[in-house]
Amino acid sequence: MRAQSKFFVGLFLSATLSASALAGSDWEVVALADGKSPANINGIANAVWVPNQFNNPAIGQDGTVYFRGLIAGPGITNLGATANHIVLVKGDASGWSVIARNNAGVPGGTPAGAIFSRTASPNNSIVSANNISEDGGVLVSGFMTGPTIINSGTTTQNDTAMWFVPANGSPVLLAQRLDSCPGTAGALYSTAMTAGSGQRTNSLGQSLFSVSLTGGDTVTANNSAIVLLKEGADELVMRKGDPAPGLDGLAVNPDSFGLFLNGSTVLFSGKLVGSGISTANDSVYLTSAGSAGDGVRIFAREGDPIPGFKGLTIANTSSLAFGQRPLANDGTITFVATLGGSATALDNSALMTENAGTFTILLRRGDAIPGITDSVDPNFAGKVFSVPNSTGFVRNRNGLLAFEGILMNADGTPISSPAPSTFFGVRKADGTIITVARQGDPVPSLPDWTMGSLSGTTSLCVSDTGTVVFRAGMSKSDQSESGDALLAWDEAAGLRLLAKASSSNAAPFPPTGDTNFTGTPINQLSLIGSTGNNGDGGHTGFSTTGWLVVRAGDTANGRYAIARIFLGDDAAGCPADVNNSGAVDATDLAAVLAGWGTTSPDIDGDGSVNAADLAALLAAWGSCN
Repeated sequence: MRAQSKFFVGLFLSATLSASALAGSDWEVVALADGKSPANINGIANAVWVPNQFNNPAIGQDGTVYFRGLIAGPGITNLGATANHIVLVKGDASGWSVIARNNAGVPGGTPAGAIFSRTASPNNSIVSANNISEDGGVLVSGFMTGPTIINSGTTTQNDTAMWFVPANGSPVLLAQRLDSCPGTAGALYSTAMTAGSGQRTNSLGQSLFSVSLTGGDTVTANNSAIVLLKEGADELVMRKGDPAPGLDGLAVNPDSFGLFLNGSTVLFSGKLVGSGISTANDSVYLTSAGSAGDGVRIFAREGDPIPGFKGLTIANTSSLAFGQRPLANDGTITFVATLGGSATALDNSALMTENAGTFTILLRRGDAIPGITDSVDPNFAGKVFSVPNSTGFVRNRNGLLAFEGILMNADGTPISSPAPSTFFGVRKADGTIITVARQGDPVPSLPDWTMGSLSGTTSLCVSDTGTVVFRAGMSKSDQSESGDALLAWDEAAGLRLLAKASSSNAAPFPPTGDTNFTGTPINQLSLIGSTGNNGDGGHTGFSTTGWLVVRAGDTANGRYAIARIFLGDDAAGCPADVNNSGAVDATDLAAVLAGWGTTSPDIDGDGSVNAADLAALLAAWGSCN
């Protein structure tokens, strides 16, 4: 683990002990927005957080929290060109460091003299998407004014940019609107260079982005591209109209959505263009994982046979669906496919993986589910697996798959109301399936409450230590209240309640949501969910080491909080595994070299990053045991 202050080490160990013994009982509120409590921001005296203006927080491997919020107080205004009320910060309850603020200089001072400012929409001068890398680097983007900044015109507007602010080291400008696009003859980025929710950024300071192009050799047939933004020289991944790998005479138009990054490995979808192409065979899915050289390969195409499964094809009626982190560190791709060929209506969908040309079915329509197919409960007995929610599944680095499942009758017909039709499950790396929760089940520790649908709303996330966290809508048996339960599961401790938010449905029943977040009963609980993913194969709201961060709110009283809890095992991993990926590899080496001469990542604990740390890292190279 990285060297921390004595305060943080004490806090970390305390959280570890309490999480091990009383998982879910010791939340720490790190920020409270009630209009009067101090925001505790370094360098900004007497500021308070503005209620209901926290964006989704992110959390690092060491428990550091990152978020964008609005502040108020003496000398702070939210008006037009002078607005200085937006801050992007990192830290914890002991204090917050400002990463970016509107009407202040941009990270690293490049472009020279530029500041974050957007008169027409001051609340958006700094983009709200909180995208971090696994080692705590932050992707910052927004709108600028300054001596060289132009905010109008189709060929002159250059007022948006992205920066990478590493955990240790100097910020770098990744890209600015009207920068040159690599691999082209003078084409320029015409897209606003602002980060989107869920954009993936890795610990190397690289971020995958889809751009529109203008100028130079740009024509309609090649006016967009996917690029890997990085310091020094961006990398062109694919341009609209580029040749389709392995398909002579055909071209690919890459999609602008569903871009996945793990390290420098990419995954994305596109459409084929050329002779013989129709809507039945035009969708393709491309990756650099397992590709020869520096290029990409097509790993799946509509209508094509699935290697290793005689008679089965990728159906031409549906695109593949990807969950949160479909691209694993070892190049394994996880996805849902509609099956064609010999598949029937009873088995024509599957949750699958692909690695270097080898396909594996993890779950298939019609499969039996323990605790459901064999249930004595008439609501579940005889029901079988239908499909997962199209994006409600995630697989951690150790092969544990968590998923939102939808059930059907054994004859393939949908389950009619009021019988429950959803469940939450996990599939272990050895293939064992465990039913974690079923729609209609009692909520743990709340016997008078039952769970609602477990598909599409759970915001599921999973750590590499094997803990799964998800949200379940719930209602009280007498219908006097409804709300959300935040639940955690691991194989050793089982299912347990972490937090509860509720609203009263009828007078005179008061809500009974938890009061330890805002001091009043909360009626909101938010996880980042499917958009909270970094470019290193991890989740930004639930770190691979077990740190979880949430937003909680009491809308009735206008009080809002950000809180964290530790649900991991401090003994997991090894000291040289700087980013807690489960292995000591090139990413850890890069972190040590970047931190050379500083105090982090101090592997041997001597207070400095030096040759001794490098030697310890090389000695531990490979998988952590």
